Amino acid sequence: MKKLKIIASFLITGAFFTACKEEITECDIDGAICTELFKVVSVEVKDESDQPILLDSISVVKSGTSEVLFTENTTSTNGVYKLISDTEINDIVKEGTDVTFYGYSNDSQIISENYKVGHDCCHVVFLSGVQVLILE
Repeated sequence: MKKLKIIASFLITGAFFTACKEEITECDIDGAICTELFKVVSVEVKDESDQPILLDSISVVKSGTSEVLFTENTTSTNGVYKLISDTEINDIVKEGTDVTFYGYSNDSQIISENYKVGHDCCHVVFLSGVQVLILE
């Protein structure tokens, strides 16, 4: 009887530890408890002499698709542009979404750069890519 209790104890304890190893890959963004912070991930565009490149407009598209996450006319005077923000959090996956940043000047596309962005269930996060672009 004593051996049965010991074996049962090990089995129950093992079941609890196994249940705790479940990896959560998605989250309930609407139900998450987050800070009031509004996060924006940006890229900087400048020339070889470290001067900002002023773009007329930008757009960010999910790579390999025609899904535009956003397009905007820019007012930047310092060459810093939005790549992704908490506004688009529901359009990307936590583990990372490949996106392409396009920059336009005088109605011509002068930048096309690939990035990976994700989120931590509360805010967007930068995962990979070049955040300071130097144009020749």
